[in-house]
Amino acid sequence: MEALPQPSPSNGDPMPEPGFPLSRRALLRTASITALMAAAGNEAVANAAAPSHGPVAGPLPDQQRYFGLFREVADQSTVPASAFADYGAVPASVMWFDNWGRRAAFPVATAEALWRRNVLPHFTWEPWDPTLALTDPKQITLAAITSGQWDDYIAARGREFARYGKPLIVRWGHEFNGNWYPWAVATNNQDPRAFVRAYRRVHDIVRAQGAHNVQWCWAYNNGASPAADWNDEALAYPGGAYVDWIGIDGYNWGFGPSWDPNVDHWTSFVDTFAAAYARARAIDPGKPVMLPEFASSEDGGSKRDWVAAMIAELTAGRFPNLRLLTWFDIDKEERWSLTPGLPGLRELLGSGDHRRWATAAGCAAAAVPRTFRPLPE
Repeated sequence: MEALPQPSPSNGDPMPEPGFPLSRRALLRTASITALMAAAGNEAVANAAAPSHGPVAGPLPDQQRYFGLFREVADQSTVPASAFADYGAVPASVMWFDNWGRRAAFPVATAEALWRRNVLPHFTWEPWDPTLALTDPKQITLAAITSGQWDDYIAARGREFARYGKPLIVRWGHEFNGNWYPWAVATNNQDPRAFVRAYRRVHDIVRAQGAHNVQWCWAYNNGASPAADWNDEALAYPGGAYVDWIGIDGYNWGFGPSWDPNVDHWTSFVDTFAAAYARARAIDPGKPVMLPEFASSEDGGSKRDWVAAMIAELTAGRFPNLRLLTWFDIDKEERWSLTPGLPGLRELLGSGDHRRWATAAGCAAAAVPRTFRPLPE
């Protein structure tokens, strides 16, 4: 077996710097999202009229959970305000996607605006051109990355990460154990070493630009496609020196998803993630776990009950080393969003102050890789 290059030292040291307006549009959405944040350990009350003056000092808890959000909008810096308007709460983290085919600069101003509101930026960095087929000769490949063809592009983004300078999650090459991306093991001669080589090269080039503020999230899908020995996630692990978070993407697809019509794929939160979470803990128990993408369909069951059961499990201490959960708050293949019209959510999830959110949550979430101490399962 070909030897892989040895990792360069990296501890992903975050340097957290310590540290909005509620419409009546979605009372039920407010209840659901607020309860999610409460389940994630949020304990402070926001002043809806108070402007943001930058991050504020706060504790750096070692065992707290945090709630993130993805919304498909042109300017991610608007998400904290829109989330507060819709839900009465501000997420600890905001995630967004960009692909290499665009060759776009990293939005430093957007990241800075998020951090000023004490929201941890989470950048999903996809090495492909989604306008091309996976097999298109012009498609971006792991081989092209490893051979240096993308070094200048990677270095430019690394300098921008460094210029931003605050904590930033970068999730590169996610869901590599699927078969739907050109960076997947399945589309690279079933060779997990190819993924590791490319991941390490990207990481090392970025760090060489001085971007020590980046926290690297190595993320796989909750189920491998195909489920083969060569597609074992552990074989594609680049090593602890290259990873700050282990991420798991997963969805409750409900009844009749587009990829398997007329078949029931409804699964609980626990069933969606239990096996993949156990895998993460086995691969590297020294790393905190996050869900960079998760949501539930509304087809085939009650999203209300699904969310309630999830909250109950998390509150009871299930998945103790799961620290950040990012809801996929859009309607795409399914109605993933926490939409209005879910009867009884407010009543189910409790009364009280529905404007609760975590003061200094972004700062505290950014400290997780540094302060993390594994809890017993």
